[in-house]
Amino acid sequence: MECHLISVGYDYLLKFVTAGITEYQTIMEGRIDGEIGIDKYFSFVVMKSPFVKTHLPLKTIFQV
Repeated sequence: MECHLISVGYDYLLKFVTAGITEYQTIMEGRIDGEIGIDKYFSFVVMKSPFVKTHLPLKTIFQV
């Protein structure tokens, strides 16, 4: 769903949705086995999303 080039200790942040942990593991193993330059990866599972914005209030921010 999303891919971001980020700073600090990681190179890229990928956001994707799977049907479950088994499907997630299959995707990650495919990336590792594909020899595309991934040495290691860290996973963070979202347990709950109490706040998600789908748009930015640009008129408020920039007083347009």
